[in-house]
Amino acid sequence: MVNFEITVLFYGTVAGLATLSGIVLMRSKQEWAISRSQYVNSFAAGLILALVFFHLLPEAVELSDIAFPTIFLGFFSFYLLENFIVIHSGSELHFHESDPCLQHASETNGVMAFTGLSLHSLIDGVIIGVGFELGTEIGILAALAVIAHEVPEGVTSFALINETLPDKSLILSVIVAVATPIGALISLLFIHSLTDNLIGILLALAAGTFIYISASDLIPQTHGTQNLKTMVAFLLGAVLIMVISFIP
Repeated sequence: MVNFEITVLFYGTVAGLATLSGIVLMRSKQEWAISRSQYVNSFAAGLILALVFFHLLPEAVELSDIAFPTIFLGFFSFYLLENFIVIHSGSELHFHESDPCLQHASETNGVMAFTGLSLHSLIDGVIIGVGFELGTEIGILAALAVIAHEVPEGVTSFALINETLPDKSLILSVIVAVATPIGALISLLFIHSLTDNLIGILLALAAGTFIYISASDLIPQTHGTQNLKTMVAFLLGAVLIMVISFIP
């Protein structure tokens, strides 16, 4: 039991560190981070989609009769989260310094972005815990999927928050990163009491959110830069999941 808890917290912490690495890159090597982001996004998208279609979906369907509606719910929930909190926050990023009303509106949007990104990271941590409750293999694969998109999330977090709340951007971005291990810790409070049906529902929610992240956040950011390298990165992400699946 102790080993289980340590494992969940370990992978949750690694995911948080991945977010921190994205933040550090944006602070120290912003141009380099942006120029390489399409490859990271492509790799993460391939890895996440392979996890969803080869593991999360089959497991969710096997454990729950309402898996498919729940997948849609997960997808739609993140659609709402990003459109009304995170993406809305970026719609008015540029404001005139001399207009206090516009500056206040932008600061409010920054807080909304911080809230949405923190909630996103908390959910990622819970997904890691639920994955390990189902088994070590699915737990490691789920953790890899979370870790893969935490680096670009760190870049996004710092960019959004720094644009609207520059004086607090570092501390707020770090809180977003810390939210992932906190989510993993929270999952330990309830995952052992879950029925198979509830685990299936949570896996379906995770599948829906992962599909949304790949389709809406990761893949679109590679548009306009599509080349052989991004395609190879996508395939490498998918192949990594398949290779790990065959490791005894």
